[in-house]
Amino acid sequence: MDIDYRVANRSDASAIASLHTQSWQNTYHTMLKAEYLSQVAPNERLALWQSRFATENSKQHVIIASHQSKLVGFICIYADHNAALGSLLDNLHVDGHYHGNGIAKRLMSMATQWLQANATHPSIYLEVLSGNHHAIKVYEKLGAKRVKAGVWHAPCGSVVDEFVYQWSDKTQLSEYQHSL
Repeated sequence: MDIDYRVANRSDASAIASLHTQSWQNTYHTMLKAEYLSQVAPNERLALWQSRFATENSKQHVIIASHQSKLVGFICIYADHNAALGSLLDNLHVDGHYHGNGIAKRLMSMATQWLQANATHPSIYLEVLSGNHHAIKVYEKLGAKRVKAGVWHAPCGSVVDEFVYQWSDKTQLSEYQHSL
């Protein structure tokens, strides 16, 4: 399958928001309120992505994956986001029809390369909802360790358990990706 990868820009905000919403609807339907996912999340995700691209942020990096000009995946990272935890892998979403094609792995590899060049903190972390078993399995397979548990007060009013996973060193994530 021929997948194209590139750095995202503001013209990608709508497509990214759409995939972000679709991913939430497919993954979080048992954790978040249905009305929120169908009626509020689409506009909320669009506003978020328009905001993220509205101003230049040298610490933010978004990479997209496309197949025949259709957005099929994206990753958003923030270099040196947290003094204790490191750089934040904030979003990683792949269209469900494209799972199993190595898109997430490639996006993570590209993000890790960018972080190695642009982040000073050695660690990478992410927050994942406890019910997102597929993502947790992938992150653990890639060597991430659960370092914290907490709750997320979702915009719809739901309170959802979440975990923080961390790779203590950026190169550790690269090594695990190469072994898969």
